[in-house]
Amino acid sequence: MKPIRVGVIGAGGIAQHGHLPGYLNTPGIEIIAIADINEKKLAHVANRFGVPRQFVDYHDLLEQDDIDLVSVCTPNYLHREMSVNALKAGKHVLCEKPVVVKGKDAEAIIAAAEASGKIFMGAFCQRFSGASQVLKRFIDDGRFGDIYYVKGGYIRRRGIPGLGGWFTTKAKSGGGCMLDIGVHALDRMYYLMGAPEPVAVSGTTFQAFQDNAIDGGWPPLDTRIGDVFPGINDVEDMASGYVRFANGATLLVEASWAGNCEPNTYMQLFGTKAGALEDSRGLRIFGEEAGNLLDIEPQVDTKFNIIQAEIAHLADCIRSGKKPLTKPQEIINVAKIIEAVYKSAENGGKQVLIADL
Repeated sequence: MKPIRVGVIGAGGIAQHGHLPGYLNTPGIEIIAIADINEKKLAHVANRFGVPRQFVDYHDLLEQDDIDLVSVCTPNYLHREMSVNALKAGKHVLCEKPVVVKGKDAEAIIAAAEASGKIFMGAFCQRFSGASQVLKRFIDDGRFGDIYYVKGGYIRRRGIPGLGGWFTTKAKSGGGCMLDIGVHALDRMYYLMGAPEPVAVSGTTFQAFQDNAIDGGWPPLDTRIGDVFPGINDVEDMASGYVRFANGATLLVEASWAGNCEPNTYMQLFGTKAGALEDSRGLRIFGEEAGNLLDIEPQVDTKFNIIQAEIAHLADCIRSGKKPLTKPQEIINVAKIIEAVYKSAENGGKQVLIADL
């Protein structure tokens, strides 16, 4: 089997703790190049992971004819440019979340993918979690009926990533916790409820910890070699969004980097035949059989690496011609929903129509 040859753009935390080890541990994949403008970090990471070619300018990486797949692991504001250029260079692309900040940027990437004939996949790794896979099988089997309401969130007590760096600089990140961890909650719920057409969004954002923010330790300090943090913090540390869909279903998503609260990662689904709750206690399904209420606790595999599972799925799609789990319109809609959350928040929570974006 001919190996899939990979180039990684961006040598930061998600590359070092996600993409690079994921590729190394997936059979039939070979990492041959890495690019980063931080030369000190670039040399360190290339040596650590045994990557033979190093480039300060990512365009030089894209000129390598033997690269089949590119991972985009850079700050959010660069995702559109780098993804489009990689697709135009004839590479498949795996782009870290959030894919983009604006819906129109997602549309531009999808158009470039269609024109190139190459695969573009958004890195929404929570779709590959054990709980997500169990729930998807139940849902596809009709066990939940129609899912009409979902809510979920990623709630941290003190966990602002890369405080003072690009994560907290709106010009580079596009936003704070909603784009960083809220997108994980949003995308997974949207996927499990069948990806209905979003119609309208209301949102709120808060920056309650601007004056006493604490770095959350991500990216890990050992991945920040050579980084220069200008000390900017102009993004939200808490946000929520309420989404209405064309089929009448609704979704509530909340995200927090910092708050006086109990940390929690949770998701709750309400269906006409059954519902589910996943939180720190695990996954439970609530239904009814033979006239009796019935609670089910499925066995969930939590031991595998979800980023590696994501990479293995993409590799299979490249080899077989299958379509990725992240469909183009879903990528666009997730971007538009978050864009609408921010636009609504800027206008005092006023409802924003997706059609107006």
